[in-house]
Amino acid sequence: MPTERIDFADLPDDVQSAVLERTGPLVSAESMSSGFNSAISARLATEQGDLYVKGLPTDHPRVWTQTREASVGPYVGGISPRVRWHLQADGWDFVAFDALDGRHAHYTQGSEDLPLVAATLERLSGLRAPDGVETKQAEHRLRDHAPAAALAHFAGDALCHTDPNPANVMVGQGQAWLVDWAWATRGAPWLDAGYWVVWLIAEGGHTPESAEQWASRISAFRAAPETGLNAFAAANESVWSEIAEQSPDPWTHSVHTAAKAWASYRVRTT
Repeated sequence: MPTERIDFADLPDDVQSAVLERTGPLVSAESMSSGFNSAISARLATEQGDLYVKGLPTDHPRVWTQTREASVGPYVGGISPRVRWHLQADGWDFVAFDALDGRHAHYTQGSEDLPLVAATLERLSGLRAPDGVETKQAEHRLRDHAPAAALAHFAGDALCHTDPNPANVMVGQGQAWLVDWAWATRGAPWLDAGYWVVWLIAEGGHTPESAEQWASRISAFRAAPETGLNAFAAANESVWSEIAEQSPDPWTHSVHTAAKAWASYRVRTT
């Protein structure tokens, strides 16, 4: 469920002052429509440039997501906007990023964004999960959705984003940028390309075959074992089946349908 949004100007004065100590004087503060899990989602224009700032109360059950993003940020430069600072002040937790001038990616067939996203996922597949930074483990996250023997296919030391849905992919400055690293995960280097397959079907209207053709532009996906891809597609169908049962809305139904289509395609073609 989305977190209730408030404007930056509605924060207590002492909290605003703590942020301004980091930013310097503001030229403007604009609330953003993105960032459904943030109470504060704002673009702050300063004399030194623009920042995107997200914030949550420190007692919010998802405040850990901001700590995760701030920790992972230094390792995903050039793939994600730079983290400028992480601040806790008077019961609030904030993370600030370089602001992007861009838009959410379009996944429809023929979109000029698709090669940009593929290039970003190729770069990401070569990143190792940093030591000393807490991340999820892919085999643990999917333990309830795949046979125990299949979980080893998902394990690895790559840094995975795991949620390349269009809301988390921005296009600007001639490339695609991944945002929202709350679910950063250590796993096999082909996992993000596999997750992308489901979103290409759900949000872009691709067939499973077309979606896999785009995913195959990522070298790690091309090298992935067929048994691993089969198990991963089935695990995703199981995950989204569970989500759809808990939240039976049109959006989750659409993604579940896409995951089911890919899992069925994998069974038919291997």
